[in-house]
Amino acid sequence: MDCQPPESMRGVAIDAWKRYREVQGPLESALLTIYIFVAIVPALLVMEGYLERDPTALADSVIDHYDLSPTTAQLVRSVLSQGQEHHLGAALLAIASALFFGINFGRVLQDVHVRAWGLTLPSRTTDLHRYAATLLGLYGLILLLLLQVKELKDHDAWARMALIPGWIVLLSLYFLWVKRMLTYKLVPRRDMLPASVITGALIVVILVFSSWVMEFWVNLYANDYGGFGVVMAIFFWIGFSSAAIVLVCSLSPALAGRRHIRHGDT
Repeated sequence: MDCQPPESMRGVAIDAWKRYREVQGPLESALLTIYIFVAIVPALLVMEGYLERDPTALADSVIDHYDLSPTTAQLVRSVLSQGQEHHLGAALLAIASALFFGINFGRVLQDVHVRAWGLTLPSRTTDLHRYAATLLGLYGLILLLLLQVKELKDHDAWARMALIPGWIVLLSLYFLWVKRMLTYKLVPRRDMLPASVITGALIVVILVFSSWVMEFWVNLYANDYGGFGVVMAIFFWIGFSSAAIVLVCSLSPALAGRRHIRHGDT
């Protein structure tokens, strides 16, 4: 297996798997999942609370999008519905979560890329501003998604599907910007671009695929754990996206090496 030509697809896959193990992919994926769940999900609920007067708006959007059964829908409402009288407290909690946990979202991404590419970053006192920019960019994407859901909730499904290419482009640009920023632009843009596009496309594919399996997935946990099962289902579904991000990060150097060999780059 190790003797596969590095420019072949098998060689790329083997190299990516080695790098995934070197960066401790499962551990980094778990950390990414925890930070997203603890810091991003509360922020999502707060944003939705300020965008919608109906405390069940987010839950109803999820139920409608995934066409959940009445039993599953009741469980989802019990978890995602929120009161309108505690906006300030919820906002403060989301801010605290972002400061203590969300800031590490960028730290994990930086660590994975540095290990995967074998980089040595310049000496610096702190990268907190880079981590904060990464988190704020993600919050911006979430806010845009919530606005889209709000505006298109009365439209047919084809209207949402028509926006899929735009989301792939937007996510690709976000990850390309984040990767370059966190690695101090030590890796050329054209070497980062393929993995950024793959990451954006994979996240969109996971979201689209979830529309077919989410009810089964939620029921799988909710049947035994009730409302807490819904939380577990959301947590592990976020884990799939986190694993995809880390795995593609490990794939990025292998893809760049293949392109250099095929085109004779130095």
